[in-house]
Amino acid sequence: MSIITISRGTMSGGEKLAYMLCKKLGYKCISREIIIKAADDYGAEEHKLFEAINKSPSILRKLTFEKERYLAFIQASLCEYAKDDNLIYHGHAGHFLLKGIKHVLKVRIIAELLDRIKAAMERNNLSENEAEKYIERVDRERAKWTKFLYAEDWTSPKLYDIVINSTNLSIENSIDAIVQLVKSTMFQTTPESQKAMNDLLISSRVRAALARLPLVNLGYLDIRADNGKVTINGRSKSQEISESVLSTSREVNGVKEIKMNVEIDYRSYKIE
Repeated sequence: MSIITISRGTMSGGEKLAYMLCKKLGYKCISREIIIKAADDYGAEEHKLFEAINKSPSILRKLTFEKERYLAFIQASLCEYAKDDNLIYHGHAGHFLLKGIKHVLKVRIIAELLDRIKAAMERNNLSENEAEKYIERVDRERAKWTKFLYAEDWTSPKLYDIVINSTNLSIENSIDAIVQLVKSTMFQTTPESQKAMNDLLISSRVRAALARLPLVNLGYLDIRADNGKVTINGRSKSQEISESVLSTSREVNGVKEIKMNVEIDYRSYKIE
């Protein structure tokens, strides 16, 4: 049992591959579903969630951390899907949102620019020039997004376990390669990797719950879970906000214990 994340360059054939791979493996296949679930669970607007995971942050969002709030909702939703394995997520940022889970196979699908332009022309009814500009714009937004949030180049091979060029390999050969790899012992769920997934699920639930509090700045908080014991470190503007963080976190499903060490105006607010 495993999880596969597919990062697909715009018009690289990754979406079709994802659906065919799901059929081959019998896995659940999701993409935009996490946006819909996040909107339903946390009362956020779908278009803002979609923008948060696809478009680079503006100067305003860098100041307000609005983007991090929406990403907290999205990560929690993805973790809810991923907790039971047998999942393929094809969309932007899956390999970042599930970082540290060893039974996640991280796949990147690329294609030559001319093939991507042709695909964009056919799918979106664009001229060749319009298609090229569209691809360049989307790639640029994604590059800025990952650089801002993770200080990483999203095209870097080091972020993935396998990179497939759909121009050179047929979709059938690509699927065969992925299936062989995902069935290897390297990507099978172990007690240790399942614990890591469970811990990520709980910490993401806490983060999403706190993201709903208007005065909480997620950029100031580090949230970690260990078998239901949650540790929150960071900074807060007031003791009232810290108390709200504590009470909200205690109500999150799966949380058994809270340990807080939050600085407030150069003082420390601790809960052991």
